[in-house]
Amino acid sequence: MILRGFSRPPFLRSEEPVDAMMRDAVFALLALLALPTVFYGPRVLLMAACTAAACAACEFLFLLFARRELRFPECSCVVTGLVVTMLMPAGAAFWIPALAGAFAILVVKMPFGGLGCNPFQPAAAGVAFVTLLRPAELFSYPDPAGGWLPLSPGGIAYAAAESPAAALRSGVRPAMAPLDMIWGRTPGPLGTTAALVLAACALYLFARRAADWKLTAGFLAASGAYAALFPRVVGSALTSLKYEWLAGSLLFAAVFLVTDPVTAPRTRAGKFASGAIAGVLTMFLREFGRFEQAACFAVLLANLCRPFLDRAAIAWTLRKGARHETGKA
Repeated sequence: MILRGFSRPPFLRSEEPVDAMMRDAVFALLALLALPTVFYGPRVLLMAACTAAACAACEFLFLLFARRELRFPECSCVVTGLVVTMLMPAGAAFWIPALAGAFAILVVKMPFGGLGCNPFQPAAAGVAFVTLLRPAELFSYPDPAGGWLPLSPGGIAYAAAESPAAALRSGVRPAMAPLDMIWGRTPGPLGTTAALVLAACALYLFARRAADWKLTAGFLAASGAYAALFPRVVGSALTSLKYEWLAGSLLFAAVFLVTDPVTAPRTRAGKFASGAIAGVLTMFLREFGRFEQAACFAVLLANLCRPFLDRAAIAWTLRKGARHETGKA
């Protein structure tokens, strides 16, 4: 019996091999690095290169000590490194994203069998890990109007600027104009502030079938509904939705975290539900959690629900099919 609404994992599709999907993700992430590089200088590129290299080195060492075949055709470790970099402040010491990448590879990805077997999104787990270790550094952002940062790999002294997510957490409407938030001219993690570029990356990944739009749609619909029903700032529901979507790492999570093909459910209904769960959890943790950025924690919690969502969707499809067959009989 063929189950409608059930799709095989994207990385097993013959028409879209995993290495092509990873290359598309790398291209989108590199495009997302353009504006931060303009604002903060080449330090951003150096941080991305060092983090990606740390992830590749950790994967190589794990394969070496585990006596597995040394192959890197899909460059998923580079994707992990770039995603981790995008969730870092521009002035962070390089060892922080490197540690996040090492945790992602050595603890979350490789011990479970490598790509295709990890139960949690590796980059989200790595960033959550260093967030718990060094929250002060993770939520201290330089002003993008302050000029280029020095290339020093160590931590940099700068006057921290309030991010839109921090303002919302305080119950205050962000002082930044929405247009500045669309173009990334606001303090925040490197790859999360340029909403227009994130939207272009999403369209590219959807068109290339490197990401599934159903996960993003469920995430944005649920987070938008939460923002409209439970606003944190004075104003209309549309005002609340606008600032919540544009602030922090919400849009980045919708494009690059919840769409991870390994940890996403396999059924269509499960994908919508998983995205919606992650969206609600992101908004809930933003308001009541410890940190202003909560998308990584929300994605990890949603990963726990994947098996149950698929089982529920399959069971519902089987019951629906059985009722249909009974009716025909």
